[in-house]
Amino acid sequence: MTDFQTLKQEADQLRQAKKFSHALPVYKQLWENHRTDCSEWEGWGYAYCLKKLEMYKDALEISRAVYKMKPDFAHNNNVYAWCIYYTGIKVDKVVDEEKFFKAANGIIKILEQEDKSQKMGNDFPCVYTLAVFKVLDYLSDKAIYPADKILEWTGKLNPELLDIQPFSFTTDEGKQRENASPKERYYTMRSKALLEKEMYNECIELSDKALKILTQFHYDNDIWLKRNFALSKAGLKDYDIAIEQLKEILKRKKEWFIQSDIAKILYTQKKYDEALQYSIDAALNIGEVGKKIKLYQLLASVLKVQGKLEEAKKHIELVYLVRQEHNWKIKDNLNSLLKSYNIDTTKLPTLNQLQNELKQIWEKLKFSGQPLLEGKIKNILQTGKAGFIESNDKKSYFFSVKEFRGKKELLKQGQRVSFYLEEGFDKKKNQPTKNAVNVKPIN
Repeated sequence: MTDFQTLKQEADQLRQAKKFSHALPVYKQLWENHRTDCSEWEGWGYAYCLKKLEMYKDALEISRAVYKMKPDFAHNNNVYAWCIYYTGIKVDKVVDEEKFFKAANGIIKILEQEDKSQKMGNDFPCVYTLAVFKVLDYLSDKAIYPADKILEWTGKLNPELLDIQPFSFTTDEGKQRENASPKERYYTMRSKALLEKEMYNECIELSDKALKILTQFHYDNDIWLKRNFALSKAGLKDYDIAIEQLKEILKRKKEWFIQSDIAKILYTQKKYDEALQYSIDAALNIGEVGKKIKLYQLLASVLKVQGKLEEAKKHIELVYLVRQEHNWKIKDNLNSLLKSYNIDTTKLPTLNQLQNELKQIWEKLKFSGQPLLEGKIKNILQTGKAGFIESNDKKSYFFSVKEFRGKKELLKQGQRVSFYLEEGFDKKKNQPTKNAVNVKPIN
């Protein structure tokens, strides 16, 4: 037996026995001293051991050389792709975008997406899929949402081959957690991009399919998919269906942006009174002021149509102050609005002062014409997040602690309060209800 054959046999036996650190120097001797005798198999064995020992840069160099020898050698291509992934894609922070995308495209070039059921030992999950999602995560975090790129990279995935099972893990604190499945992530990301690009029919079809085939949802992804569906309907001027869908979402998730979506559609339909109510609800609801700029501009437009010019003016002032607070550019359309309302930006109140003033205006407009009721706090639930109020006429109304407008120490059983009523939805009973809101202590 020649030296080459002896070394080859020894290296292969050690690798098969998973003694990678022992096999490595033998493969190295083969590769460096008997290169002309080596086939792609010896190169792959060498790269495989390097990879198993987490020597990814060295493994990358060897597997690249083997790829040049035989580009269609599946075993090596898999090792080659993983080495590209570990050296160029699995990074804490992308500092060289060109290098990052070159690595991702390299994996796409040498591999095909694997079916979730086609496991390949310890190299499962599919590195092709991992690489694409790394790119999608990177793109999704950009300040300016790159819808075109999201569509391009989700287009590299076949959703039928993606795993539908969520990824379960244990935190450092010993708590069980779940992440969305690859299939769920695909549909959520692509649906958003389709909506952003105003590809409404495609968005409706994709979102509807996702809602039908996915059995578990994370991070409220079912709500986002339903919202994308509804807004696509609005984009196609199917306004009634869009509002109906958004109102259904609102029953489960009382978020300011859903209220704002409804208000925007109602404004388009010239239903200004209803638009005002939903936009005020959105303004009063919890949410970052900086994210509500378009809402405040919508409020200004609705109020202007209704002849409430002074109130409309204050909302334009608010938009200006918010942009100033964040050092954001004052856009041309805002400058035009400032001029049309004769707003002197050097004589404005502080952002906090204007917010407090507008909050009073919103509450006055919201509850205009409604009776102010009185009663007492009947009880606070064990969660501390909600309770019930008994009105003077002995009726009981649910209220959220977030609606209490007084000192914390006054939030207790027996405390007399004033309040208004608002349409709500009882999730347990699955029926409409009336809830107490704007709850204030009576001294």
